Amino acid sequence: MKQDIREFFKDQEDLKTPPANHRKEFLDKLKAQNQSKKVGQKWLNVVAVVIVALTLGFTVLYKKPTEEVSPIIAQVEALEADYLKEINTEWDNFIAIADDEVLVVRFRKRLDDLDKDYQLIAEQFKGDVNNIQVVEALVENLQTRLQILKDIQEHIKILNQKNEQHEKSI
Repeated sequence: MKQDIREFFKDQEDLKTPPANHRKEFLDKLKAQNQSKKVGQKWLNVVAVVIVALTLGFTVLYKKPTEEVSPIIAQVEALEADYLKEINTEWDNFIAIADDEVLVVRFRKRLDDLDKDYQLIAEQFKGDVNNIQVVEALVENLQTRLQILKDIQEHIKILNQKNEQHEKSI
């Protein structure tokens, strides 16, 4: 059954010339195929953009901000820690030498009021860390609390010394 393919087509004369509208049909089919590819590419581009947008959105939403602490905030926090440590030490000393419960309650209330004021000033500081007046108010509040404790302790020591002298003289 070996046959030369050329021999097979010699007999069919009508296959040698394409039909008159062959070129137009071919171009129409080619355009239709290209348009379907373009539509597919547009959807692919839209999907790619949506994926990139979602990825960036999730990254921004779930990324924990790494805020650097400004030098002034760090200094204020360190100063606050030092003062609060000393205030707590002085309060413990005050409690140790105070015999009068009414006096302790009265000064605890004064210190609590100063602490409430301090919290309000601290909120202002968070809103405007570069305001030197707010920083000064924070420091002044801490100094006032510390000074109150030192003054009352000194007063108690003087009273105790007077009581001892009075007892010795009797």
